[in-house]
Amino acid sequence: MRISLPFHIAQKTGFLIFALGMALSASAGELKVGTVNMMKLLSEFHEKKAAEAEEKVELSSIDAAYRERVEAIKAIEEAMAKKQNEFNDPSLAEKKRKEIAASAQELAATRTVLIKEGDEFLKKQRRSLNQKMVGMINDIRNKVETAVSEHAATLDVNLVFDESGLTSSRTPFLIYSRNAVDLTDAVLKKLNKDAPSPATLETPGGAKPKVKAPK
Repeated sequence: MRISLPFHIAQKTGFLIFALGMALSASAGELKVGTVNMMKLLSEFHEKKAAEAEEKVELSSIDAAYRERVEAIKAIEEAMAKKQNEFNDPSLAEKKRKEIAASAQELAATRTVLIKEGDEFLKKQRRSLNQKMVGMINDIRNKVETAVSEHAATLDVNLVFDESGLTSSRTPFLIYSRNAVDLTDAVLKKLNKDAPSPATLETPGGAKPKVKAPK
């Protein structure tokens, strides 16, 4: 019969096993530790910055397309208000009044359709962009982790800790390590060695490339 330990006990047990493993390794020889600031690597990696810039442009395009739909709805509402004023004219013939009422009903139906379509458009576009960004960020994270592993393999270190990592209590996972080797700047230099120059991100005229609003 398998007995599950409470989370806090399992967490402490796991840490003790890990610490024991480190102690045993240290007894066999000097345990050399490397550290890296993953948060810094991810935030300053040129591909991450490019992804954030792309997200901003696409969000702007989505909002612009949505605003066009909002303006169309406002135009219909203004037309409906005019119809209402015409309908309230006491001198209006009954036949004309019925025509105005029918026209107003058509406008109201169109307004309802546009509101529903606009809401669905916004949700769909933002959901699609979010899924795209999640995929891009996962790829970027994998590239950073691979770069750290490859660089660590060239150094005389046994373990590499993320110094920006936090525990569930929001405290740093790695608080102290004597003579630890910091890999951050070296890895960041390798990651950004092929970063495009700012000039290549603009069109020949100096303006940023335009992105068409999604339909």
